[in-house]
Amino acid sequence: MSKFFGKIFGKIKNLRLKQIIYFAVVIILFLMIGGLNLLRSHITSGLYDQREGQRWSSDVRCGQVSMFFSEAYGINTDKISEFEYNINKGLIADGYQDASASKADGNAVWNDCYSAMGSISVTRDRRTVDAVAIGIGGDFFQFHPMHMVSGNYINPDSLMKDYVILDEELAWQLFGSNDIVGETITFEGVPHYIAGVVARDSGKYVKAAGLNFPTIYLSYESLATYGTIDASVLATNGSLGSVTEKKSTDDEDDKKDSDVNTDSAGIVCMEVVMPNPVENYAKNFLIEKLGINTNVVEVVDNTARYENKNLTKVIKNFQIRGMQLKPVIFPYWENNARAHENIIAIFLLLQTICAIVIFIMLAIFVVQSYRHRKWRMGALVQSFLDWKYDIESGVKKHNDKWKYF
Repeated sequence: MSKFFGKIFGKIKNLRLKQIIYFAVVIILFLMIGGLNLLRSHITSGLYDQREGQRWSSDVRCGQVSMFFSEAYGINTDKISEFEYNINKGLIADGYQDASASKADGNAVWNDCYSAMGSISVTRDRRTVDAVAIGIGGDFFQFHPMHMVSGNYINPDSLMKDYVILDEELAWQLFGSNDIVGETITFEGVPHYIAGVVARDSGKYVKAAGLNFPTIYLSYESLATYGTIDASVLATNGSLGSVTEKKSTDDEDDKKDSDVNTDSAGIVCMEVVMPNPVENYAKNFLIEKLGINTNVVEVVDNTARYENKNLTKVIKNFQIRGMQLKPVIFPYWENNARAHENIIAIFLLLQTICAIVIFIMLAIFVVQSYRHRKWRMGALVQSFLDWKYDIESGVKKHNDKWKYF
């Protein structure tokens, strides 16, 4: 065996400079492929908005699917309830959930949330800030587990719709502190209570996607009642973030009726996590059971979007990917995910090019080695047999030495 490896090291020592550079290039290309794989894993692990499928269950393969609607599509809370009913009924019919199971009892095999975007004027004492407003419903923070600076997420099972969560910038603009859990703010004179403060997502793509202003997370009903539902708010830099102060001589706002608007339609995103036993089952299930028109609604399988198969489709359609063919405005987390999807697709393209170059270089080396070979197949086989004999002899000698102990 030592002779065998001795011959290998001898051949390495006899390599010419051109050959050493040749193999160094191959090794560097291999390292590039591995490094890009590590970078891809690091990026995707940080996109927590896309990973609810992995978090939901460790026993059953699950998928996270997002559906993006235009405001004109007319999705309201009644429509969401209809969707939820059809999802539950469909999973029972397909045998994935017991008829007695429900989300309320916590034993359902699926979960969902929904959201709308807009703006709202947030007041504390005499100070008012115009903020980006994300109107939420369902288990929104299960899908978007942002870092809590203080307090807790809003309980999705709470019957009260007057709890809110502020980001750090809005908390500082209104209170000059992050430690404000339990404090009160008002929308048009109607009080709401602060459940917590979250750290705003960072990164240039998140900012480019619109998350660059003071932001508040509140119930969809409160946004519909006291704010303005308008998904294009993320594309403006007008009055958002501006602060106004009332003088002590100004009249106080009159308290307004606190009845919320339950009829408003403007939900732009519904997200579902559910069993996904085979590829595309969850996505196709939702399209079929909910009667989704994919010509005007964007349906995304979040769980599989960064797999090679889907990234290949991104590369194939890269030139037309920037075209917006559906009347949909994506929320900031989807725009952020799509930006990283483009980057990771480019990484895959680079990995593919590296693999092709490696294959070609190794093929050239094999052909050249065969043409200039100084060995014969019979001699090569004999060398292998000699190496095998040495191994077997060593094992036999070792066994004979210890067989009486």
